[in-house]
Amino acid sequence: MAGYFKDLYLGVTTVIAGMQVTFRHLFEKNITIQYPRVVKEMYPRARARLVNTISECECCYKCQRICPVNIFTITGIRAGKDEDLGMLPSGKPKQMHILEFDIDFSKCVYCGLCVDVCETKSLHWEAPQEVCTFTRGEMKISFADMPEEEKQRLLKQEAEKKAARAAAAAAKAAAGGAKPGAKPVPKKPVVKKDEGENAAEEKTE
Repeated sequence: MAGYFKDLYLGVTTVIAGMQVTFRHLFEKNITIQYPRVVKEMYPRARARLVNTISECECCYKCQRICPVNIFTITGIRAGKDEDLGMLPSGKPKQMHILEFDIDFSKCVYCGLCVDVCETKSLHWEAPQEVCTFTRGEMKISFADMPEEEKQRLLKQEAEKKAARAAAAAAKAAAGGAKPGAKPVPKKPVVKKDEGENAAEEKTE
């Protein structure tokens, strides 16, 4: 019987002790947030989600070359001399049409090497860090904003330029009497004989 009342006493006192802690924190400032409806502000150096401002990108391919896991898919075409694509933040004129700039976040290791080598700082970190998707395909995000019709026009124009350059090279090679891509045949050196050798040959004859 004594054990019953002892257990009852311990049960009541431990509940009261726990409620004291609860009431002590009830009117204090909240230390939690209602995530994901409320997102905490990231620190300035936080490696969150990669974002590329396409209007400031010079399409130098440095991020693609330095990436250890190949998350970038970039396609660019050099603009003509009479085309004005605007200016970059560095003060240099923009010289490349960016047809494709995709980032596959399913492979990103958040090393930050691509952000470090970007000269114009068009590639940077930005919140939110967590990008929730249901498929792997949704984790591949495109930042190029060129319409499909303009992209096809530029690709066709670039193909025509390459064909014209190849035809000009073939015509130049044909005019020189050599096959396109053929290596010139080196001439054999002419060996001159000494006068003494010539005289000896004449006597022999």
